[in-house]
Amino acid sequence: MSFKHSVLAATVALTALTGTLAVTQAQASEPSPPKVSPEAKRVYHTTEGLKSCPKGRFCTETKDRTTNSWKVHEFWKCGLYTLYNWEDVGAYINNQDDAKAKVYNKDMKLVWPEIPSNNKKGWGNWSDAWFIRPC
Repeated sequence: MSFKHSVLAATVALTALTGTLAVTQAQASEPSPPKVSPEAKRVYHTTEGLKSCPKGRFCTETKDRTTNSWKVHEFWKCGLYTLYNWEDVGAYINNQDDAKAKVYNKDMKLVWPEIPSNNKKGWGNWSDAWFIRPC
């Protein structure tokens, strides 16, 4: 094989490899939807955000970049919930009976003060939030 063909073959291989890597990088930068495990009692999307929270529940909203809408979670069962892909500012309403909701970081330290059950909308940055305990 001549030197010219070797360089051409190497260039084609490098171009193919670079194209593959570019696609992989583009796919990796696509947003992932926010999720909770275990799943909340009720989950829905809205373009208007969190308006209210049913009695006995702790409700949250976080931006879902995959749908360009707000994803609302209604928690009613006590337990520890793990958050995935929750970022930026979002809201919450605690409409439980005398239960303080807690939001923790990855080290299980409170991200914000405990959220009282006052049925009022509050705002916070979910970027540091890794866990929620609604009660």
